[in-house]
Amino acid sequence: MKRKVPPTRMELLRVRKRLGIAVRGHKLLKDKLEGIIKEVTERLGELKRLRLELDAQFPEAIALYTKAAAATSPSATEAAAAQSYPGGILQARQDRIMGVPVVRLEFTLSEETQPYNLDETSPYLDAALARLRELMPRIVALAAAEDAIRRLADELERTRRRTNALEYSVIPDLRATRRLIEARLEEYTRSDISRLMKVKEMLLARDQITPG
Repeated sequence: MKRKVPPTRMELLRVRKRLGIAVRGHKLLKDKLEGIIKEVTERLGELKRLRLELDAQFPEAIALYTKAAAATSPSATEAAAAQSYPGGILQARQDRIMGVPVVRLEFTLSEETQPYNLDETSPYLDAALARLRELMPRIVALAAAEDAIRRLADELERTRRRTNALEYSVIPDLRATRRLIEARLEEYTRSDISRLMKVKEMLLARDQITPG
């Protein structure tokens, strides 16, 4: 449904200004959309790589832990694993990618560990814990990558909706309004010219019949 607007030159200037802003905004949003798509595509590749690595390596750590529990006892293995957990430091920093806030995580394991009774545990436990220490930074990196992609995907959808609204609704409506006002103004101009021509003809006719 077209908006009712007064067909005046001031309104035409206003519509042209709004149209210019909408067109420039649409271009910026299209550029942003392409940038986000490129960023998501690249990060999906990294996410896939991290997930494949963990899918391949994490079962090995679980298998070693299972062997350790089977070699001694599950309770002793669990107690030793809990005692030996070194803890760590998780640092979060916020970056912005294409205007989207993204959390960057850095995880550092503590070097201090509590020794456990080697007589009550299996060497498999040592191998399992060493493997988990290697995997922890990658697990954190995977979590950060998934969160970043989720945030970028949300922004991608919002940007797509705004781009489509400008492209298929706002800009066509403003262009139609501009054409309507221009047509009405041209009509008024032709009407004014026609009236002036008639007035001129009347004046010429009056001059011709006026006695000398």
